[in-house]
Amino acid sequence: MTRIRSPPSFRISTIILLIILLPIISSALPHRGAPSPIRLSWINGIGHTKLDTEDGSEELGKVFGLDPPSVHCCFNPTAKSKESDLLGYGKDLHQAGITQKLFGRETPEVDALVSHLRSLVSEVSPTGRVVHIAHSQGALITAMALRRLSADEQIFLDVITFGGAAAITVDEFPHLSRRINYYSTNDPLLYIVPAAYTALRSGFTSLLSSGVSTPEFVFLAPRAGDPVIDHGLLGPTYS
Repeated sequence: MTRIRSPPSFRISTIILLIILLPIISSALPHRGAPSPIRLSWINGIGHTKLDTEDGSEELGKVFGLDPPSVHCCFNPTAKSKESDLLGYGKDLHQAGITQKLFGRETPEVDALVSHLRSLVSEVSPTGRVVHIAHSQGALITAMALRRLSADEQIFLDVITFGGAAAITVDEFPHLSRRINYYSTNDPLLYIVPAAYTALRSGFTSLLSSGVSTPEFVFLAPRAGDPVIDHGLLGPTYS
């Protein structure tokens, strides 16, 4: 699969993310020299090399005004040996679709994300927050990892997914600080995530808490008109 390189003006849903996260970041900014109590975390989907995730960390850093080392990536490794390795890509699909999604088996990537999130939570507690971004298979790995975190750990997490192979919902994860799931309306993963598909068909995409409507799902109009391209984190729909 041809990798879609990000244009110079690349933003990962910049406007929407900033609208949602600026109040969070502002409330977590350091005061009088105190250490910053916020951490930005992310995990990639299938078929990404280490170089791909380094590029992703750089672009996320630009969005949030952070240097790449300040963007904490939990690398979800690929079985591909090179960009054109279709066999390796097939192995990635098998792991995500069969091993993890169908059979619910935890792989080493889940263990790695549990440790990753726990480490960041320990850095920001008791007053800070971890903003965690997940794409595609990364959202499925995130869901599996969250099930192993305690309620006391989850309260420090804001989770944002893009084209997730699993949706992060309040029904399953009520203790998270916040959760929101973005999907292109032509994203093929919608059809394997019942909560997302139901929300799209019903139009019920928000939660009502204390009289305030909070979006749980956001559906975006596809820009490329190609489900594969529109699913990509570096593609035109999520940028």
